[in-house]
Amino acid sequence: MPVATQPLPVAEAVVTPAATGSATEAAADEDEEGAPEYDYEMADDSAYAYMDTLPDEPEAQVDIIVPAALPATGLAAQWLEIFTQLGLSGLTGSIAANCSLIAVEGDNWLLHLDPAQGALFNASQQRRINDALNQLQGRSIILDIQLCKPEQETPAQAAARKRGERQAQAEASIHADPLIQQMQQQFAAVIRAESIVPVDVVAA
Repeated sequence: MPVATQPLPVAEAVVTPAATGSATEAAADEDEEGAPEYDYEMADDSAYAYMDTLPDEPEAQVDIIVPAALPATGLAAQWLEIFTQLGLSGLTGSIAANCSLIAVEGDNWLLHLDPAQGALFNASQQRRINDALNQLQGRSIILDIQLCKPEQETPAQAAARKRGERQAQAEASIHADPLIQQMQQQFAAVIRAESIVPVDVVAA
């Protein structure tokens, strides 16, 4: 006998009406009745006056590259040779090494001394340099030393440049050595740059 089938109940879709009509208005009125009341005032410009006192953001720092002194020529080159013959040492030698010969008018000599050395310079240092110069020249020199950054290499700068060149040559020689290269390849050897010293420095 055939069994009569009945359709399964289907859940009806629940549709939420838009927020319109009396129900919505009633809910809104209910919320307004229960909510506390606040008074709002527009802030005037003085309320933000503190912002004028805030520190400005730091500007990005720009590295300024100072070019090296120009190679010594003319009188400056002569001073490089004269300095080695003065026989000065210690503080007086350091002062003279940071000078550059600017002008020579008869027995009047003008030297420019790097202002970075100004704190170490005094009349006593100038007198000692003058005495050494007099002895070397065999006559009385009227020496004037002014604090002004030399534009050309001083003996100290020339010596530093030569040391740098010798160090670079020594490092290049080590890295080009076939035995060193073999040790690096086979044993992952690492060369410590601070351990590389030019031969003439070791001999000294």
